[in-house]
Amino acid sequence: MLNGPRTQSGVALGIVVWFIAGMALLVSGIVSEARIDTRLAQLHYFKAQAAAAGDGAINLALAEQIGLKSSGQRGANRQQSFQIGGKIVDIRMIPGGLLVNISTENMQGLTALFAQAQRGQSEEEERWRYSPGRLARAVIAYRDGVQGRRGQQFYGLEDLMRVPGVDRGVYDAVRNYIVTEDLAGGFAGNSGPIETRLQQLDGVMDGEGEMLEGPVQHAAETLRIDALVKVGDQTWLRRRWVTVENGGAASLPWQVVRSEAARPLAAGNKW
Repeated sequence: MLNGPRTQSGVALGIVVWFIAGMALLVSGIVSEARIDTRLAQLHYFKAQAAAAGDGAINLALAEQIGLKSSGQRGANRQQSFQIGGKIVDIRMIPGGLLVNISTENMQGLTALFAQAQRGQSEEEERWRYSPGRLARAVIAYRDGVQGRRGQQFYGLEDLMRVPGVDRGVYDAVRNYIVTEDLAGGFAGNSGPIETRLQQLDGVMDGEGEMLEGPVQHAAETLRIDALVKVGDQTWLRRRWVTVENGGAASLPWQVVRSEAARPLAAGNKW
């Protein structure tokens, strides 16, 4: 009976210790979740800033381009920089007809596309499961049909991932080079061999090359306009596709036909 109070005190102390430990874990979880929420909120904030600055610079570039064209001048440089809200935004205008049309490109062109994209990957990135030639055949089989099966149309760029063998890694590697029929701007042909165009695109997207002269550069109905802006510690890409002959609901001399969400670029990736 003499040990009764001590035993009860020991039990009570154990309960208190377990309670404190439980509360510490609970508080630690709440703090960790709060930090995650804060980072997510910051990410959304940066994303909104990048989209707003990118759209503003894109509109200024289009207004300048169309203004010069309407006055009979050749048009502005398709590589420009604008200052929007204290942020420098680099703009690249690329005619839709210069890109590789996955809706119509032949076997040779598609093989060159996948080969060029594969060469652009770093050694650390996962290797593709299939060769460029096999991927090209898979695209044509999906698009044109095979063995009595009807072909499927590419309604959007992301539809390329419906092709067997084209996973997210392959799509991310080729997305800067491709266009679908709806975004090609009705241009019936492309200037120069596909290998030359792909190398030219690499230079333009790196900010180091100039686009070759020719009708596709200055008579395109559809443009892919990329805007690069640094927000926080990262460079963000905002990409829009516009037609410059038909105004939209706001009676502007261009119409946005596709907008891609602003996304941060990986370190060392200029585009």
